[in-house]
Amino acid sequence: YDPMTANTPVDAGAAGSTGTSAADQTQNFLKLLIAQIQNQDPMAPMDASTMTAQMSQLNMVSSIGSMNTSMSAMLAQMQSVNFMNQAALIGHSPAVAGNGIAFNGTTQVMMGANATDALKSVVATITDSNGNTVNSVDLGNVNAGMTNFIWNGKDADGNTVPAGMYYLSLSGVDAQGATATPTAYVASPVASVSKGDKGDAIYTLLDGRTVSSSDVQQWVS
Repeated sequence: YDPMTANTPVDAGAAGSTGTSAADQTQNFLKLLIAQIQNQDPMAPMDASTMTAQMSQLNMVSSIGSMNTSMSAMLAQMQSVNFMNQAALIGHSPAVAGNGIAFNGTTQVMMGANATDALKSVVATITDSNGNTVNSVDLGNVNAGMTNFIWNGKDADGNTVPAGMYYLSLSGVDAQGATATPTAYVASPVASVSKGDKGDAIYTLLDGRTVSSSDVQQWVS
């Protein structure tokens, strides 16, 4: 230990360790401690309790570093297990905000109206890609929250419509008599599951949408 060079900045581009790891800091602390003991004033030796406190603090820092490493490994393992559980949802249908309906020509579609407040005279209108009204569903009075309903793929005359894209719009009346629009939700089966950048699950739905697990408001099947 050289007091003349102890405070000299280390060249950032120099080869070797930067001295920032827990092991490096432990070695530096021990070198400083030995230097203190070797150069202490014989008439005023170091307080043993101070040395003990310093060692305890060093051990605590080292333990925290080990704990962080263990927690990171545990988190990675939990994310892996969660991903496997998410994969079991393939084939199930989440309800996700959106008004597009990819009708396959046969399967009925589960939909939802998510209202912030209770509404009256809520009507769900389904239109084709040209904006023509195909059918409508009278939901009546709905409470705050999600209200589910099913479109069976038929028009107002009871005929099954061709496969293709259709769109859902919602309208109701609030307590003050003003027009209100609940948030439209459309469900579609999960075709595949992938892992996102933050460890969350990304669902690819049969209707072509790609959504995060955090975007799912409700599982309907």
